[in-house]
Amino acid sequence: MNRRSIQTIGIKELLIAIFIIASISSMAMAADSASYPRTIVDDAGREITIKMPVEKIIPLDSSGAKMLYLLGSEDKIIAVGDDVKAKCGYLPGVKDKQSVGKWHEWDCELIGELAKEGTDTPPNIIVLCSVTSMDPVKEIVPALEGFPDITVIGLDAQKMENVTQDLEVLGVVLEKESEVQKSIDWYNEKIAQIKSAVAGKPKPKVYTEFIASKGTGDLSTYGTTSGMNNLIEVANGYNINRDPKVYSKVTWEWVITQNPEIILKMASVDTYGWSKSPSQDTVGLENTVDEILSRPGADTLNAVKNDSAYIIWSSLFTGFDNVVGAAYLAKMFHPEIDLDPDEISREYTARLGLEAPKDRILVYPEIKSK
Repeated sequence: MNRRSIQTIGIKELLIAIFIIASISSMAMAADSASYPRTIVDDAGREITIKMPVEKIIPLDSSGAKMLYLLGSEDKIIAVGDDVKAKCGYLPGVKDKQSVGKWHEWDCELIGELAKEGTDTPPNIIVLCSVTSMDPVKEIVPALEGFPDITVIGLDAQKMENVTQDLEVLGVVLEKESEVQKSIDWYNEKIAQIKSAVAGKPKPKVYTEFIASKGTGDLSTYGTTSGMNNLIEVANGYNINRDPKVYSKVTWEWVITQNPEIILKMASVDTYGWSKSPSQDTVGLENTVDEILSRPGADTLNAVKNDSAYIIWSSLFTGFDNVVGAAYLAKMFHPEIDLDPDEISREYTARLGLEAPKDRILVYPEIKSK
């Protein structure tokens, strides 16, 4: 057999191999597409049909982004909103993603460009956003009308009561139902553990203070319709603000009259909590605590007398993270209970595909067990 014949056979075998690989790939794509279209109802009450397997996702808020990591779908994220970088920059790859803007200032033209493949926009991209009092769904959907194949899904996962159902919705969209159930089972198990640990304990009076609150002249606290109120109740505490709102403006004089036993000040950071003491982080945290303690009449409060004024990482109270937040609240309110919120935090970060850094803290000062 001459060299030309050998070369001809080699080329034929190569073409056959390519054909087989292409056929297998086509069969796999057909199998993936077999369970689509899929229909869901989002938290804005919109019925949405997903036409084919999703390949590109742009989460605009941190709760949506973290759910994608829980489901192992972070590889589909092609861009994020500024909220994602600001609140969960510790997630691998997040800070390297293209930003598409912030609240009320979304770059919809950029979203449209990122969605394209060549000159077309295939129906395999979704934009995840929140449904809140600002309701970005109403803003984003009309703004993306020029790109009809981009699907906008509004999820209100910042609320505790929506966490598991929103994960289920996203699981249907991404065909990740088994992963969803594992996470929901873990979440429910931990919430039950927290409730059991605090059952029958006296409820301490709790005052919460927003990140943006500055001194005594501009104070905001969570009301009874907030997700924070739900977490306080799970941890067996009593929110001193009984206003049926998400949040209320209050005065420091009012706080003094309520005499809370626990003071919680929220603080935001794009890393996983703060560096342990001694560090520049804890110097800043100590300054914040000192500002609270130096307010007029603060020394009369039970919270101050019992060294129960805390700074806590605000990320723990939105999305699936709230199970960790509830654990820390339970330990703050009832330091004598047999509950390890650090362990629950480690389990949660493992579900995100991370290892919780040992040199970080999520609450300041440290909660001391009794």
